[in-house]
Amino acid sequence: MNKLLERINHIFRNKEIRKKIIFSLIIMIVYRLLSSIPVAGIPANAIKELFKGTSMGDVLSTISGGVLETASLVAIGLTPYINASIIFQLLGSVIPALDETRKEGPEGRRKISMYTRLATVPLAILQAFVIYSTLLGFGLITKLDPLPLATLVASLTAGSVVMMWFGELVSEDGLGGGTSYLIMLGILSGIPGTFRSNFVTMPSMEKTIFIAISLILVVAVVILTTAERRVTVQYSRRVRTGGALESFIPIKLAQSGVMPVIFAMAFISFPEMIGKFIVSKNYNEGLTNWMQNFMNLWGNPIFRNVLIFVLVIAFSFFYLSVVFKTDELAENLQKQGAFIQGIRPGANTAEYLRKISLRLAALGALVLAILAILPDVLVRIGLIPSVMFSGTGLLIIVGVVLDIKNQINSMITTRSYDRYL
Repeated sequence: MNKLLERINHIFRNKEIRKKIIFSLIIMIVYRLLSSIPVAGIPANAIKELFKGTSMGDVLSTISGGVLETASLVAIGLTPYINASIIFQLLGSVIPALDETRKEGPEGRRKISMYTRLATVPLAILQAFVIYSTLLGFGLITKLDPLPLATLVASLTAGSVVMMWFGELVSEDGLGGGTSYLIMLGILSGIPGTFRSNFVTMPSMEKTIFIAISLILVVAVVILTTAERRVTVQYSRRVRTGGALESFIPIKLAQSGVMPVIFAMAFISFPEMIGKFIVSKNYNEGLTNWMQNFMNLWGNPIFRNVLIFVLVIAFSFFYLSVVFKTDELAENLQKQGAFIQGIRPGANTAEYLRKISLRLAALGALVLAILAILPDVLVRIGLIPSVMFSGTGLLIIVGVVLDIKNQINSMITTRSYDRYL
């Protein structure tokens, strides 16, 4: 307890860390204020009515930052930015020029980030228009004249760009986490209402079961997020008494963190939004009926959970191939005179690291996918009556909290070293 209090005291005595915490809190306050400002042209309950009785609203609300149903200035939130990120991640695997740009280091990543920001704007405009057109098709709003419609689309697009900007500000000047931090805030904002409507009315036994399962899930997520394998590396050029200096390469069990979960949710939301749009227009009776059947299948809880399970695993492996470049890592180790004992430098080292990372990724992706759907499965089999947040929400919350904790610990360690320089 004394160590915890000492650490908290150290955090708030450090001016730079204190500034980052205050900045992140300011972003949170401004974001929540913007989420309470209604956008002109859409009634407050229109979007709720659109997604009533479906799980689509929860999915879109989660990845938008938890504010979609408020019909506010930041209603579409981070969805266009996440979709743009997915597009460029996928394109980087099939377009050599983009892959080469990514390999250029900080300058290449800066260019990819700029392309992602530019792509966010047309995607936000498209999503704003689709939401308006879908609401109009279902008779939930009245038709707007060109100028009010342009104002509505511009407002929602500007809100999405502001959310994207907030995410980058938090990554650069705040506690880190970026878009995940804003998504976490949106999820947390919905918990008190869910808690009042569900937990308070539960019988004592159900409360006990719910608390026990929630604690087990949180512990499982923490273990998944923090577990890692350390591959020992020796530096032949850095000799100490007793032999070469040893270090290690930490390879996490969940190398990609919560990003596969966020990507999977964004991927699921897109077809359903397009389906709603087509059904609302009723262009052709056959097409409308086919699309309605498709949406019924897409909204089926069993199908959705299986789809989330598969997508989380797929995105985990995809994200690993993008983030963990074993060839580059092996090359850098060789340049530094480092080697893994018993493994030849160069191609053999890259292959060895690739095998380890793939094995860890397989186990981590499987556990991540199970945790993403487990709370919903437990509710549907009747083990618990309800959940305060979904499995994906739990993963995002715990993942972001641990990321912030690691950022703060890293800053504390760095500042401690600085005192002796």
